[in-house]
Amino acid sequence: MPQYSSSNSINFARLFNIWMSTLNDLKQIIKKVSCATLPLPCRKKLVVWLNRQQWINRNRRNWWSTEILKDFAEIDINEYHRFLWANHLAYAETYEPVTRFGADNIKESRKIFFMDLLKVIRQHEIAPSSQVRSIFEVGCSLGYQLRYMETDLFPGAEVLIGNDIDKYAIEAGSEYLRNHNSKVQLFRFDMEDLDERLKGRFFDIIISTGVLMYLQENIATKVVQAMMNHTKGIMAIAGLAHSEKDNSLLEQSVPRERDGSFIHNIDKMVENAGGNIISRRWEGDTDIDGNTIYFLFATPQSTAITAQ
Repeated sequence: MPQYSSSNSINFARLFNIWMSTLNDLKQIIKKVSCATLPLPCRKKLVVWLNRQQWINRNRRNWWSTEILKDFAEIDINEYHRFLWANHLAYAETYEPVTRFGADNIKESRKIFFMDLLKVIRQHEIAPSSQVRSIFEVGCSLGYQLRYMETDLFPGAEVLIGNDIDKYAIEAGSEYLRNHNSKVQLFRFDMEDLDERLKGRFFDIIISTGVLMYLQENIATKVVQAMMNHTKGIMAIAGLAHSEKDNSLLEQSVPRERDGSFIHNIDKMVENAGGNIISRRWEGDTDIDGNTIYFLFATPQSTAITAQ
């Protein structure tokens, strides 16, 4: 029987480390060559193609999606995030009906958000089960949160509508909702077009969770204004919390280092949009299932919330 010494183990470890280092170097070379030789439109098509190759590990596909387009993120971070979401790439790929629909699949941080929303509604003597009739969700993805509101929170709602730019999410979510006889309706359009698409329509509740973080400050401000323009009851927003100081103290939005998403002062956006903040919650570096706690609930300044 062969005998293995500690020196053999050390040599194997060295060879393994050399191999891994060489592999990483090769990845970097491929990435640099592709970025240098392929124009951005071609690389976008390549990323979309790679994402459809199910034989490639999902984490590996996500890595290539972000690395091949890294310069795109540096040039225009807003368009970069829009491209990923519109094509169901990277983080968007985790949104699938089987893992998102149903109360058991709603993340704990979002349940806290909805419990805070219910608390605000009840404080204004509105019965959630019967007096909330219309809801709109900005950036709804598959529509699983709208379905949760329909079945568990606001069963009396007659109108539940959402929008998203992710074609796959809208189609897959709509199919699921039809098969479950849901009232929820999903539409594919950019949230920047919210005012134009909703003209003349107003909702008891308009919500947006984990969406504004993918927009630069000026565009996020525009979306908040549009949301307020079509709110006749409560506007509810969950944003990305700054880990060290209350977001309301930020003079300007700051990017999160790991993915370039934005930490906003949504308080200021709401107030500039003519909103009256009636409740808020900020918990800094608290992390619950990967989400932070920064919630705002507001009404139009000219509108008092009364039971219908």
